[in-house]
Amino acid sequence: METTPMPDFTVKQILALKKEGMLSANPEYQRGAVWSENQKKKLIDSVLRGYPLPLIYLHYKKKEVSGMLRESFEIIDGQQRINALYEFMEGAITKLLDPIKDDKIAKFPNFIKQGDCPWANKSFEDFKGDLGYLQSNFLETKLQIVKVITEREDEARDLFIRLQAGLPLNAQEKRDAWPGGYTEFVLKFGGKKEIMRYPGHEFFQKLVERQSTDRGRARQLCAQVGMLFFERAIEGNWLEIGTQALDDYYYKNLDFDLESKETQRFRIILDKLYEIFIDAKRPKFKGHEVIHLVLLVDSLLNDYTRSWEDSFASAFDAFRLQTGLAKKSKKEGITNEYWDQYASGTQTNSDQGDSIKLRHTFFSKKMFDIIQPKLKDSTRGYGELEREILYYKYKKTCQVFECKGEIKWGDLEIHHIDEHHKGGQTTLENGVPVHKACHPKGRGAEEFARKWKEEKEKKSTV
Repeated sequence: METTPMPDFTVKQILALKKEGMLSANPEYQRGAVWSENQKKKLIDSVLRGYPLPLIYLHYKKKEVSGMLRESFEIIDGQQRINALYEFMEGAITKLLDPIKDDKIAKFPNFIKQGDCPWANKSFEDFKGDLGYLQSNFLETKLQIVKVITEREDEARDLFIRLQAGLPLNAQEKRDAWPGGYTEFVLKFGGKKEIMRYPGHEFFQKLVERQSTDRGRARQLCAQVGMLFFERAIEGNWLEIGTQALDDYYYKNLDFDLESKETQRFRIILDKLYEIFIDAKRPKFKGHEVIHLVLLVDSLLNDYTRSWEDSFASAFDAFRLQTGLAKKSKKEGITNEYWDQYASGTQTNSDQGDSIKLRHTFFSKKMFDIIQPKLKDSTRGYGELEREILYYKYKKTCQVFECKGEIKWGDLEIHHIDEHHKGGQTTLENGVPVHKACHPKGRGAEEFARKWKEEKEKKSTV
């Protein structure tokens, strides 16, 4: 086999070969056209921006038939790119992407949206008059072509197979290439061993379950946890964290602030978890466990004394034991609350908001029952974790009898059934969620307590 670079080959020349039937793909081993419309448009956009395209490999073929010589090329690698270029020149692609108007589907970074794009929403036919230079630039763009000469068809096929043998980038590896602040956040905390400046936080590197061929799983988990943390899932904003949702979040947070107070708090939470679990007395954390540990510590940091830290690891071990037993019992046809409200949600639809919410509500309640966190100042009322538990226990519904409406997290207050100033304790049993505007006071509080106890007594006698 002989390979020869063709450094001066242009878009115009390669498309002329295709138009005249002198360039084709061999359907015996080549796949058909598979690129989406947006992929094609982004390739054209890259050409017009002067971005270099990957190498194109062409098998040069010379054949004599009935005394006549026929020369042509078969595409070994580059079929999708050549098809996109040809369709644009022939008018099959009518409107190129507009970085601003097509923001939702184009997802260009800010530096592109803020720059000039004279070809936005234009076709090849529109490149005339003042825009005539764009047509010339497009057609005269030089391509990186490798001419492959061999008489053995099998060598060309073998080269095709070898070129395709490399693993394609997975979803997280593609995100790692995105510009913007959230990419930097994920690389900084999730880590990328190939780059010395991104060792990652010790929590993700030493305590989280990993595979020998990680390929970005730790970074993806970091991105998902960050998404739930920064969007305040514990305040009721339980988001889906699957592939498309994560892609969209990266795009929406190109201007993410790495120096924000929230980012510093995220680091503090990871520091705390690393400090608690560094004894390495347990298997490494699975992804769903990391999500709930981070969100739970977030709820505990501000309002409670540090007493919960002493029993946190043992409480988690107890929870993990019960979850494991529940999985074992399920195989025997027996289920319990640990299966129904937690373990089952790690098997299917684990990245759905409702599933994450159900698991976290259950996890928080079970952990709370064991660690029994103590409020820093009991006169301040209910802490973040207790507010969260009561919020979901009563299904986000105001417990004032005349209301019973849904409560948004920002409008939530916890009312002591037996008022605090009259000796009522700040316990889960003595608290109910109410709207700020509905919060009973004075005689209203006394009336509420009376009705509440009457209703409770009725239910207990039924």
